[in-house]
Amino acid sequence: MDKKRKEVIVNEIQYWKQNRLLPESYCDYLINLYTSGEYEETDETKAVEKPDRKANIFVAGFSLAGSLLTIIALLFGDLALALQAIISILVSAGIMIVSFRPGASPAVKIFSRIAAAFIILLFSIELWRFMYDGDTNMLYLIIGIQCLIWAVAGLSSKQHYFTVSGVLGVIVLIILYI
Repeated sequence: MDKKRKEVIVNEIQYWKQNRLLPESYCDYLINLYTSGEYEETDETKAVEKPDRKANIFVAGFSLAGSLLTIIALLFGDLALALQAIISILVSAGIMIVSFRPGASPAVKIFSRIAAAFIILLFSIELWRFMYDGDTNMLYLIIGIQCLIWAVAGLSSKQHYFTVSGVLGVIVLIILYI
C-alpha cells in the first residue's frame, strides 16, 4: 500500500480513537494492522486520549452551581421577568457551551444538557405564571411544545434521554388533558 495512503488511514483511525468513535482496542488493532506493528504513539496522542479529570470536575461543578442558582432564582426570587429571562438564557447557554467540550466525560455532558433543559422548562412555567396565570390549557400547550422539541432534538442528535423524556411528557400531558 502507498505510504501516503497508509498515513491518511492511520490519521483517520487516530481521530476515531481520540473521539471515541471506536473502542481503543479496536483502533490499536487497526493501527497495528495498517502499520505492520511499526507505529509508536506520540506524547501528544496519549495526552488527548485521557479525559482531563480536573476539567470534568470544573464542568460538573459549573453546571451544578449554575443550575442550582438559577433554579433558586426562578422559584424563590422576586425578580422581574426580563431579568429571569436573561439569567435563564445565559446560564443555559453557558452550561450547553461548556458541556460540548471535547474532553468532558459523557456523564457530565448528559447532566449538563438535562440541567439546561430543566432551567428552560422552569422559565417557561414562570413565563406562563406571568402571562397566563390560571389558564391550564396554555400551560399544557407550552409544556407540550417543549416536550416535542425535546423529542425531536433527542431523535436528531441521538440523545435517547431527551427522546424518552419528550415522548413521556407528551403522553402524560395527553392523559392529564383527557
